Amino acid sequence: MNCQHCNVSNDGGWFYCRECGKRAHPPKFTTNSFMRGEFSKRTDIELDSMTLEQSTSRMAKNTMDTRLKNLGVKPL
Repeated sequence: MNCQHCNVSNDGGWFYCRECGKRAHPPKFTTNSFMRGEFSKRTDIELDSMTLEQSTSRMAKNTMDTRLKNLGVKPL
């Protein structure tokens, strides 16, 4: 590939052009790009505010309950 600024060959695949010193290739991602996961697609989820302590204790309880159910033990 060639440098986007001075069109000199960039055989080594350098990030910056060895001839002009500028970025050799345009960025693949912009600051506007974002990832969209399964959570962001769902519209049936009700979001509310909770403290970090409430959130972590809720996640820990759910994880422990799942592990106990997998072992065949009734959760508390």
